[in-house]
Amino acid sequence: MKKEKRSLFNMVFGKKKQNKVLENTLKLLSGFNATYTNISDNIEDNIIAKQCIHTIATHCAKMMPRHFKQNGEVKNHIQGDIDYIISIKPNPYMTIYDFIYKVISILLAQNNEFIYIDIDDKGYLRGLYPLNPLFCTLVEDNEEIWLKFQFLNGNIYYAKYDRVIHLRNFYTKHDFYGETNETLKSAIETQIVADDGIKNAIKISASLRGVLKASQSMLKDEDIKEMKNNFIESLLSSTDGIGGLDARLDFKEINLNPVLLDNEQLKAVNGNIYGYFMLDEKFIKSNFTAEEWNAFYESVLEPRAIQMGQAFTNAIFGEKAIKQGHRIEFSVNRIKYAKTETKISLIKEAGALGLLTVDEGREILDLPAVGGEEGKKRLQTLNVINANLADKYQGGKENEQSGEGN
Repeated sequence: MKKEKRSLFNMVFGKKKQNKVLENTLKLLSGFNATYTNISDNIEDNIIAKQCIHTIATHCAKMMPRHFKQNGEVKNHIQGDIDYIISIKPNPYMTIYDFIYKVISILLAQNNEFIYIDIDDKGYLRGLYPLNPLFCTLVEDNEEIWLKFQFLNGNIYYAKYDRVIHLRNFYTKHDFYGETNETLKSAIETQIVADDGIKNAIKISASLRGVLKASQSMLKDEDIKEMKNNFIESLLSSTDGIGGLDARLDFKEINLNPVLLDNEQLKAVNGNIYGYFMLDEKFIKSNFTAEEWNAFYESVLEPRAIQMGQAFTNAIFGEKAIKQGHRIEFSVNRIKYAKTETKISLIKEAGALGLLTVDEGREILDLPAVGGEEGKKRLQTLNVINANLADKYQGGKENEQSGEGN
């Protein structure tokens, strides 16, 4: 029995064939093209850009997405189907780490990323799929905005804009899409030239260059070629790197001194690419301090967490659910990369005020939880008193009224 080949396209979008053919391109206020393509943005071919994208995507993939419901001042973690999909298994083929890593990588490389929201017949969330279409066109149908996705294999799928989580970077000029990475190309070209210069310098320094001169005044081209080949063969076949010449030939070495960028100039060239991604080379090499980590968190990770939380919330929940307090939030453990001294200081200060439980304190130190009632106990020092009891403790009004002093 012949096995039927399964199509990933059908697994994501369903086997039911779409009968839509929407060619009414949406007219934009900015006058820009309604079609987006990823053909021209190949910045990941550059090793520095790829290192930057990988570093940011790796740290973003450590984020913990959660479904919360805000009830007044209390925020409750809702551990239902939505929370399971966004925090553990977004689709049958990816872990949440893989999912976030892919989403951020495409977003940084192309400044646009589309996540398809798979909803079942009853209207419940079934999965999330990051897409990487070759073309994406904004089209209109009955005053609704749709996206026409065209993939590399020729498949086409139409999705309502509100059924897609659209993340964008450098969102300034276009009404819907983030800008391209055209401004980065000049920095990448300069870096490539500098890198090629180093490669060529290595090749030149490892090779022997010069002019082979014969004492005879008139020689045929064939004779010159033969003398050259004989000399090269003598040099290459020598185990000590010394070639032989007879009295008729004279070899004069040509010393080429290629001009290379010094370390400061090379740092400046690479720094233009690092700066574009708001990174420092220290993060590529994982050689950063707690202060530098906090700066990286506030300038790079936190904005992504806010962006993704808002985008996921608006796309997954309806207006009614959002007004009822439902939210998707992406959080990053800022304390994890702090120094041990900083962690201990935090536990002392926060624990003294009763802000931490035993298990929360152990988690900060990367220790396993105790669990049970012991783990839920709050850390607190006897030097801190309930504000409502402060007057009584210090001999306040009650003592004054009763005529008692301290």
